[in-house]
Amino acid sequence: MRAPGFRSRLALFFVASLVLVQGLTALLTYGIAHRQLVAEGGRQLSVNAGAFVAQMNDLSIRVANGVQILSLDYGLRSAIGARDKETVLSVLRNHGRRVGAARMQLLGLDGRVQADTLAPASDGEPFAFPDLLASAYDRRSAAVIVSEGKAYWLVVVPIYAPQPVGLVVASIPVDDALLAHMQELSALPRDVELATPVGEGRYAVIARGSHDSGLTESLSARGEPLPSTPTLAAIGGREYLVLAQLLRQPKGGGAVYAVLGYSLDDALRPYLPVWNAWLAVLMVGLAGGFLVAWLVARGVARPVEALAGSARRIAAGDYDDVPDVRRGDEVGDLAIAFHTMTDAIRERERRILHQASHDGVTGLPNRAAAESAVDDDLATTPGMQGALLIVGVNRLPEIVKTVGHALADRLMREAAVRLGQVAGTHFVARATDTQFAVWLRDTGRMEAIDTAFRIMDALGLPYLEADIRMDLGPAVGIALTPGHGERAAILLRRAEVAEFAAVGSTRGVDVYDPEADPHRPERLSLMGELRAAIEADALELWYQPKRRMADGVIDSAEALVRWHRPGRGAVSPELFVAVAEETGTIGRLTRWVLARAIREMTALAAAGIDVTVAVNLSARDVGDSELAGRVEALLRAHSLPAQALSLEVTESAVIHEPAAALQVLGQLADMGIDVAIDDFGSGQASFAYLRRLPVTELKIDRMFVQHLATDETDRVIVQSLVELGHRLGYRVTAEGVEDEGSLAFLAEVGCDHAQGYLVGRPMPFADLVARCMAPASGDS
Repeated sequence: MRAPGFRSRLALFFVASLVLVQGLTALLTYGIAHRQLVAEGGRQLSVNAGAFVAQMNDLSIRVANGVQILSLDYGLRSAIGARDKETVLSVLRNHGRRVGAARMQLLGLDGRVQADTLAPASDGEPFAFPDLLASAYDRRSAAVIVSEGKAYWLVVVPIYAPQPVGLVVASIPVDDALLAHMQELSALPRDVELATPVGEGRYAVIARGSHDSGLTESLSARGEPLPSTPTLAAIGGREYLVLAQLLRQPKGGGAVYAVLGYSLDDALRPYLPVWNAWLAVLMVGLAGGFLVAWLVARGVARPVEALAGSARRIAAGDYDDVPDVRRGDEVGDLAIAFHTMTDAIRERERRILHQASHDGVTGLPNRAAAESAVDDDLATTPGMQGALLIVGVNRLPEIVKTVGHALADRLMREAAVRLGQVAGTHFVARATDTQFAVWLRDTGRMEAIDTAFRIMDALGLPYLEADIRMDLGPAVGIALTPGHGERAAILLRRAEVAEFAAVGSTRGVDVYDPEADPHRPERLSLMGELRAAIEADALELWYQPKRRMADGVIDSAEALVRWHRPGRGAVSPELFVAVAEETGTIGRLTRWVLARAIREMTALAAAGIDVTVAVNLSARDVGDSELAGRVEALLRAHSLPAQALSLEVTESAVIHEPAAALQVLGQLADMGIDVAIDDFGSGQASFAYLRRLPVTELKIDRMFVQHLATDETDRVIVQSLVELGHRLGYRVTAEGVEDEGSLAFLAEVGCDHAQGYLVGRPMPFADLVARCMAPASGDS
């Protein structure tokens, strides 16, 4: 739900202020009136309690006077003297009816009952309240008692003849009718009740006046005591002041309270007309105030609302519809400032948008803008043929390190100009610090390749500045749509893959090849599965035997890792080893191979088989400073001599980090482990450099061995390599021996070992053990 507008809030503020002031006034007035009513009600209750007791005293006086007349009756005195009980009862009944007594009793001077109009059989029994008799001769004696759940006002009057001859007791019922009569004759409140205790904290009503408000029942239900001072109480949803007055009673007569209530709601009723009039005035004032507030708010809020609407449009990118507010007050100043701010924001946003979508050095669109432009073209013309070219300036990092960023930036601006001249109307952007992107829409493969070579020609010219001449080292990768993708992000990535491949090629231009993409999803899956296979020990080691040429004995074997993916069969070692090297998993793979090979070498030694096992090391392995310690620990754990293990490393692996390789290979050689140069002759190592390596063996690459039987050039090369190795003190092994002619030539030139399919294909460990233990193991 949307919040109220400024105009409504301003008007509501004025009205709320008025309501707040009037409300506080009403609350204050009500509070004062309420306190005054409570004070006045308490005073009236106290006065009414006294008046109630006074009325009861007046009642006792009237009754006493009536009984006093009875005491002068000669017939009564004569009947008392003659002990004429029937006459006494008749006189007592007649006088009792006149004074409103429900019971008349004649007591002897000893306090025993001589006649009782209610219980004639009680003659001779002692009077139940003797403490009333002791004071009856001196003054009028009266009190309230409770009998059988009803209240009675007992008045005791002596009878003289002329000496006291007895006492007359009148029991006047204090009931609802009596209380109602007393309310009619006086200013007693309409809420009057007589109550008596009936248990712990509970009271029962024995009489009430003309109105039943439930004062006693409500207090008793809440377990509250009857208040002896005026007390506020909520009874039946109404507010009362309640006061309980304990009436005089004789010993054993039971406590009787006069409970009086003062209704504050009734007391407030006379003020209702005033309250209603005040509400009417308030409503009229609110209506008028709201109207005035709305008119004032409208005059103030209308230009502010117009400016707010314009601000919302500016937030959406619309800077044109700015309201023209002409006023001489603060709102006018705000409108002028708003116009100025809008112009500044428009210009600043234009610059920001340009900076966000363009390269600051060349002024060309950046990668994000290129993606957007290509995606827009592809969305406009689905299935359109096009080519996205990534043009790399690969020598830029070296140039930055040599001459600094400023000159490198000028070089990139020059490269952008040359690229634009070749691209013509096609879209050109700067994709990364060292790469440009060229989008050739409606272009096929051959036209894209032709454009790529023209770009190579343009960027192939050196950049000249003063006496500095710099080659850019360009390379171009091409991704075609729709064949290589239909989204700009995919095409850019695949063109980059092709550009990386082009860097290493002689032409400098390459088209994306899905099969050669190292970042395909299936390769990512292969990485994860390879790590899991290493951790689960799910790989295998196979061994390719090596024959000693002197006697034909199999005296060594090369350990080759194999992997069978569950449900997919064998994985090419070239594939998963390359993945391991790319992802850094090669170190874990080498550790697994070393551990498995040394463990199986232990089994060979236990079987009495004297075979040296060779393990291949990668470029990352020979740079691992902990490799020698790890190998030594494995050999020690299996009680194997260092001579039982041989390690093979390629020339390129050594060239990768020569200093680290020399240190690590030196540590291994010092332990007595043979180190062999694998694939010798195909790398880049110089002979002078090889002399520094702690090498004991050279393995001639298979490319020189496979055609020894027929190729004279290969024969010369192999013979020269064998002689060179021997002169340097190395053993020499020929790889890739597949025919008898090649084997015979190797024996003729003095090669030490032969390895290849003719000698033996890679085999599981169990097959290697069986071959080494066979009687003809030395035969070919």
